[in-house]
Amino acid sequence: MAGADRARVAAAAIGRIDTWLRQHAPRARAALRPPASEPDLVAAQEAVDQPLPPGLRAWWLYADGAHFGLRADGGWLIPPGFVPYPIAEALKSRHLWMDVARKVAPLDQWDDFLDSENNRPAGTVCETWLPAWLPLATNHGGGNLFVDLRSGPKHGCVMEFYRDSGALAQPAWADVADMLDDISDRLEENEAELDDLGRIDWP
Repeated sequence: MAGADRARVAAAAIGRIDTWLRQHAPRARAALRPPASEPDLVAAQEAVDQPLPPGLRAWWLYADGAHFGLRADGGWLIPPGFVPYPIAEALKSRHLWMDVARKVAPLDQWDDFLDSENNRPAGTVCETWLPAWLPLATNHGGGNLFVDLRSGPKHGCVMEFYRDSGALAQPAWADVADMLDDISDRLEENEAELDDLGRIDWP
């Protein structure tokens, strides 16, 4: 029942976001890709070996992230400055960060380290990328938002990861549904700014 409730929260927030984008920021709306395909959703689920949180699944069924590239630049849909990943790019990013983590960890300690960190509760900080983390958005500068799919009361929380420091801050949102609801509130309260090209920015 909780999953269905979070899916409803996400769906309502997505509807509000879509309405605001169509009315105020058509360039940002046009930068969003069509809904994700079922094979793409299955690929994301198989990568983390568990079901996708309902809010994340609802989001990707609305838009498979944003088109990348200057011509498709709609600005930063997710505050303070992130662009949502398409699933394929999210999985590429996850693979990249996992490769980096393997290179910096001593090989004889890697498996023990992964087991230890991956078994800590969701929302626990860590300096290196973990298998239970699924990228959600990028700042195009070495920063990512990710969904923490480790177990515990904060399962599904959204956290920030940066190339030089890892994930050392507390969760930014309780889950993707909470993130979407917050974005819809902030858009409707006119917190976002649009530049001369109609791209979203957050002051």
